[in-house]
Amino acid sequence: MFITSAVDNGVLTLVLNDPDRRNAMGDDMRGQFVNALRGARSDSSVRALVLRGAGGNFCAGGDLAAMPPADLEAARDRLAQVATMVRQLSGFTRPTIAVVEGAAAGLGASIALACDYIYVADDARFMFPFSKLALLPDGGILHSLAARVGVAKARQLLLEGRTVGAEECLRLGLADCTYAPEHLTAKAAAKARKLAALAPLTVVGIKKALAEGLPSWEDALAAEGGAQPACYFSSDFAEGKRAFAQRDRPVFTGS
Repeated sequence: MFITSAVDNGVLTLVLNDPDRRNAMGDDMRGQFVNALRGARSDSSVRALVLRGAGGNFCAGGDLAAMPPADLEAARDRLAQVATMVRQLSGFTRPTIAVVEGAAAGLGASIALACDYIYVADDARFMFPFSKLALLPDGGILHSLAARVGVAKARQLLLEGRTVGAEECLRLGLADCTYAPEHLTAKAAAKARKLAALAPLTVVGIKKALAEGLPSWEDALAAEGGAQPACYFSSDFAEGKRAFAQRDRPVFTGS
């Protein structure tokens, strides 16, 4: 299996599992990843998602050994599969955390940037080699990198095709926090457990409203008007009010 999964207390951990090739993404891994995300999306017991790579690397990007595809039609099919994968991840209606050790290169960087949180090991590195390979940045990174670090800096990083270490990732806002490799997984798991305890209706509403980036005023108000009425009459709102009044920890069920 190129994607392994495990669920613990509402936290689903997906692992890119081809360590001998630094988890480079070929057709089989992409297909399994899409299927895993689709299955998780329909599973109400999953309240948060952690994504990491096996063997000390996150993902070395697309499988260069399988490029170019056989013909233009195959190339379009590949890009369509990549787009489906990134849409599934960026549009996942529960909080997502990318846990990056070692290399996140090319498409690997795109996948990490499709997540809500990026936790990196202090020896991690993001690599943007597209301009050095004569390829267009893909996996939605033209949007997601700019959303993270700003348009000007994203343009520079993609044009130059350089490698960014953990400290610079943190400074640029490309990563949210950095830890020693031996502590990284535990820190991310602790964060995921906290996120999994949040009110599911609120999480879904926030993620849907911000799925395309910064909404306009009208889009934001429309999202509120569409989702908030149901929240008022949910069991979770009653539980939130109770816990707030009693200074207690709420237990949300998503109903």
